[in-house]
Amino acid sequence: MKLITVSGAHSGAGKTMVVERLLERFKGWACLKVTVLHEGACPTGKDCGACDELASKFSIISSKNLIEQDGKDTKRFKDAGARKVLWLKSRPQHLKEGLAKAISKLNKARGVIVEGTSVLKYLKPDLAIFVRGRGSTLKPSAKEAIKKVDLILTV
Repeated sequence: MKLITVSGAHSGAGKTMVVERLLERFKGWACLKVTVLHEGACPTGKDCGACDELASKFSIISSKNLIEQDGKDTKRFKDAGARKVLWLKSRPQHLKEGLAKAISKLNKARGVIVEGTSVLKYLKPDLAIFVRGRGSTLKPSAKEAIKKVDLILTV
């Protein structure tokens, strides 16, 4: 199974738009949205609910009601043509285990596009794309990720 990762400099860098364009061209591919949950205040400064209490090490969300919720990246991925969309929410120390489990659930797809910056610590994709805005500042995980990518897109 082929694997493409799309990472970014920060929230709002354009990762989701890049994933949508890829999904429009790669028919039969699945998509995995990865959110690394943080303790304390949300690093994005938004109250999106992603960092809400997590009852286990990680959570793999597949519920149609949650995946196809208006305004969510996961709905945009589905609308762009993803065969299947999953959303992995994980604490940093459990990300490796969560990624392995989530990707194994997508093994019937032709390939998987993974949106997330911290994933490059554990994945060896066939293609790693990094998205940044002009003059953007890199978040800490992006400083590590940018060293491992094949292609940098400035949007």
